[in-house]
Amino acid sequence: MAKLVLGIGSSHGPTIQTPAAGWARLADSDTRDPRFNYQELLRNARPGLEQEIASERQQARYEATQAGLQALAELVTQACLDVVVVVSNPHRVWPEDNQPVFGVFRGASLPVVQRTGQRPDPDARFRAAHERPPEEIQEYPGQPELANHLIRSLIEEDFDVACTDQLRQGVGLDEAFTLLYEQFLPDGRIPMVPFILSRYLPNQPTARRCYALGGALRRAIEAWSADARVGIMASGGLSHQIIDEELDHAVIDALMEKNRETLCSLPVERLNRAPGTPETLNWVAVAAAMEPTGMTLVDYVPCYRSIAGTGHGVTFGYWMRE
Repeated sequence: MAKLVLGIGSSHGPTIQTPAAGWARLADSDTRDPRFNYQELLRNARPGLEQEIASERQQARYEATQAGLQALAELVTQACLDVVVVVSNPHRVWPEDNQPVFGVFRGASLPVVQRTGQRPDPDARFRAAHERPPEEIQEYPGQPELANHLIRSLIEEDFDVACTDQLRQGVGLDEAFTLLYEQFLPDGRIPMVPFILSRYLPNQPTARRCYALGGALRRAIEAWSADARVGIMASGGLSHQIIDEELDHAVIDALMEKNRETLCSLPVERLNRAPGTPETLNWVAVAAAMEPTGMTLVDYVPCYRSIAGTGHGVTFGYWMRE
């Protein structure tokens, strides 16, 4: 039978892809982000944020993010995994597409966007598809046997799970899922099963439902008949594009202390104060999947990039068991 031996949680996004000298460009993009009111944030920002964006502090925090990535990469290598289930949320959705609450990509081959040598463009998400340069796609291995097993098992536990075998022509999995290969498995040999958990309203699951899902994922993985070492990864979070340190610390403490009630009762309004913060739900699901093991925190790095409090609560953690 399969063994679920490692869980990891890692932030993704332009903050960890961009050296500190480029964070000012990300901050400039924040002023035009249509998903929140930058001027209102500026009016209500707490005192002292000027110190948070000092160049030396930003450089130290960028270096901390790279150290956190390296620490997780070493754990992934040591775990000798046969397959990884990545729980995350596609960043690009089209209004005409179905947008499930939960879904599984079960293709035998995964189209992955290549970013080598590319500078992250923080405004790209706001451009129409025809205004973006074509993506370079490389195929990586999927694991349809595990994907189908997860779908069947979750449905038996009363979770309605969508599935897809392919993406739109010329479109690859984005960084929400490709972080696994970009940072932790660069040779691309170990297959991945992308598990889609919607971060978008109105079809966003509650924290309690995500916790229940994590438990069902654990039972499904451990019931898989393959002799395989399985990892599970929460990709994304914690708070961004508006940093909420209070919420981040409450979540981290609950992950470490195995505080189910706190993880199950995260308020919808607080999670949706910023467009990226609902990715915290991915961590809730993975925490439940790794029960009874509590999370070990590698680092929490509040990467401020503007005096309005925009930035990213970059977080790295892991759960290990044999």
